[in-house]
Order: sequence, then structure tokens, then C-alpha cells
Amino acid sequence: MRVSQREKPPLADSLATEANEGQSFQENIDKKIERYSRARKRATDIISHVELEFQKTHAPGLAKIRDGLIECGNYLHFRHYPTKSQTRLFNANFCKKHLFCPLCAIRRASKSLSSYLERYKTVLEQNPNLKPYMVTYTVKNGDDLSERYEHLTKSLSKLVQNRRRALTSKNSRHATEWKKIKGAVGSFEFTNKNKGNGWHPHVHIIVLVEKGEMLDEATLRAEWLKITGDSHIVDVREIYDKNDPDNENPISGFVEVFKYALKFSDLSYQQQIHAALTLSKRRLLFSIGLFRGVKVPDSLVDEQIEDLPYIDLLYRFIDGQYQLREVGLEQVKSIRLG
Repeated sequence: MRVSQREKPPLADSLATEANEGQSFQENIDKKIERYSRARKRATDIISHVELEFQKTHAPGLAKIRDGLIECGNYLHFRHYPTKSQTRLFNANFCKKHLFCPLCAIRRASKSLSSYLERYKTVLEQNPNLKPYMVTYTVKNGDDLSERYEHLTKSLSKLVQNRRRALTSKNSRHATEWKKIKGAVGSFEFTNKNKGNGWHPHVHIIVLVEKGEMLDEATLRAEWLKITGDSHIVDVREIYDKNDPDNENPISGFVEVFKYALKFSDLSYQQQIHAALTLSKRRLLFSIGLFRGVKVPDSLVDEQIEDLPYIDLLYRFIDGQYQLREVGLEQVKSIRLG
């Protein structure tokens, strides 16, 4: 096997601390509020650009998107459960336009991450001989985002089709590295960071293979070049957490897959609006094999814990940041709120 021995994928700050494990109440809520404030500020800043785009193009739906962004995230209502040391988002108003709104993108990605991590744990309990890898495929950059999206997704569909044929046929001409994959979940990402180089489309995929069957990167690259005709870049990395040698909770690789489709910090507002309109009705998440059938909740708030004492915290977005406006219950005196 040849697997890239590079650093494990960096954690996306927007997701890595959505969980409460190992964090104090104050650390958890402070990081969430700081992150959500930055996201809401970006969403606020893009409103005027959406309005200008609407005035120029009268594109269907832009007025509704603008109105949704104005109201989205004006308040965040958290519930802290002292006996469980967990803080969950109880209520908020969301526009659910994740390609326009970084706040909704964070919440959507968090829900997807939780749902697929739960499936992974279940799969591993039933199939302890499986091992996760992260595979990244790219295609050549281009100025036409729609065309590059179609090229990437059609090429990926060909890989999945080759796997299906290899699993159902004994004919050696259908041989593919993807036959080793027992399950996969992946998401598409599009960046446009380097001026003049066009859109950079790629897909991050968590794949599960038998521990004795290793993915060969050179073979994956050759197969990818044959399918795409213009691209051979494939990256394979073991998902390994030094604090979790059994990979029961390989959150680093999963975070990389479920971060947002658009990297907002690398895009101008005009680029983001163009990409959001181009990709708004396209499939940006897919799964096969053991990962099929996962249901990601439509709601962007958290599931609440029943029959436990809680403290209500209400934040409102004021002057570019979330500020604590109301606190419920006297028990709050035992918690430093800053």
C-alpha cells in the first residue's frame, strides 16, 4: 500500500468545538459565540451585495434570500444542562441558505457531522475489521463553475459505477480500487483563492475498507486520470487520532468532509453570490454502501435533553456580535458568565 504520510487534515474551527466533550461551560459557550458572531457578521455584510445583484439581474429568489439573511440569527437561545455539562442551541431563526449564510453553513455542517459520525460508530460496532481513510479527488481548475461541477460529479459517478460493476462481475476488465470500499460519504468543495486560476473543485470522501486491504494511491490516480482526461491528483490519508488509536471517533477526518461547500474567507462577495446561485439546487453530499440511508435532520437547532434542570441563555446580535441579554434561573450564579 502507498498512503500519504502527511499531517492529518486540519480541524475546521467551525465544527471542531461544536461538541462539548472536554470543555468547560465557559470555554464552550465563548468559542461558539465568537464563531457564530463572525459568521453572522459575514452574512450581514453580504446582504447589500445580494440586493445589488437583485437590482441588476432580478434573479428569482434573490429578494427572498435577502429578506431571510436580514432576519437570520438575530437571536440565539441556548440551554445549558449543568448536570451533564452540555450546552445546546434550543431555538433560533435560520434562513437555511447555507451557500449564502455562514451561520447556517456551520449549523448544517454540524448536523451532518453528528449524523454520519453516529452511523460510523454503528457500522464499526457491526464491522470492527473496517478502517477509515480520507480520499480527496480534484479536477483541473476552470472559469466556468457549472461546467467544472458537472465534470467532477460525472467523473465521480463513473468511479461509483465502476465499483458496482466490479462487485457484480468476475470480468477482470472491471477491476478497480473502489471495489475495496465498503462504504463512503463525501462532500464537494469549491474554492477560488488564487486570482486568475479559476474555480478549484474537489471532493473529500471518507471511505471504509477492510484492515487487510489497503488503498493504492498510484492506482487511484491512474484510474482518475483515465476517467477525467485532465486530472490525476488524488490524496489518500489514514484517519488517525493519537488520542483514539482504535478510531472509534475519528472526528478530524469527518470534520474535513463535512465543512462547508464554499470557503467563505477565500471568496469575494460577488464570487460567493455567483457560486451560491450556481450550486443552490445541486447535490453537494453523497454516500454509498454502508453509509447509505443516513437521515440528516432538517432542523438546525439541537436535540434537547428531557427531564434535566437547565439554564436558559439568550443572545442577541447587536453591533456586530452576539451579546448575552437574558439569563434564566438563579443557578446561573454558580457559573461564570463573563
